Amino acid sequence: MSLKTVRAAFVSSMPVLMGYLTMGMAFGILLATQVKGANGLTAAVMSFFTISGSMQFAAVDMLRNAAQYSLWTTALLALLINIRYCVYGLPFLGVWRHYPWWLRAPLILGLTDESYAIACASRRHGKRQLLFVCCVLFLDIAYWVSGTVIGNLLGRHLPFSTDGIEFAMLALFVVILVDLCRERANRLPACIGGAVTALVIAVAMLCFPGTANKTLLIAMALIVLILALRAPRRHDNRP
Repeated sequence: MSLKTVRAAFVSSMPVLMGYLTMGMAFGILLATQVKGANGLTAAVMSFFTISGSMQFAAVDMLRNAAQYSLWTTALLALLINIRYCVYGLPFLGVWRHYPWWLRAPLILGLTDESYAIACASRRHGKRQLLFVCCVLFLDIAYWVSGTVIGNLLGRHLPFSTDGIEFAMLALFVVILVDLCRERANRLPACIGGAVTALVIAVAMLCFPGTANKTLLIAMALIVLILALRAPRRHDNRP
């Protein structure tokens, strides 16, 4: 094992370390304070096998209000929240298909937004790239699991209220959105997305007050409908 490659993986993943520790702690605190009986082991197992911050934050509400979520609803929500990973895996199909299944499985399991970005930015090839990606995935998983366990342990002993800490995940995506909106081309899609989201929430609260916390399903269905009805663009190749 090349120590140089391992060191490079650690340096490249340092920004992820900062983000995963803070976001993981927020999730761990939320889990400890809102889900009865959830301990550090619960946070560790959940984080290791899920490895999806957005899904885990959503799962806190599912666990707290388990009677409102059927197995099929939970599975569908998990699919819709994490469906972006299907797109992330496409660039690696040509490379990973040559690996044995026991190596492909952890690579696929550990692929996250940040790991994908680091792997795509790497210019390594062959075994060096494989070792680099494996180290990045291992480190990112370790950061996330550590953050959630630390947060869970802290959350069980905090002397003050933690109400509102679930806003941490939303704040992360708001920061990303604000950064993207610096480019003029991204502003109209952002406004359309915000308007559609507000409309879906308003309709859900007025028409389905008992299921207002499931507006993600309605929003996703509306997005699928818009994409299905959207006419493909025709490119004019004339000079």
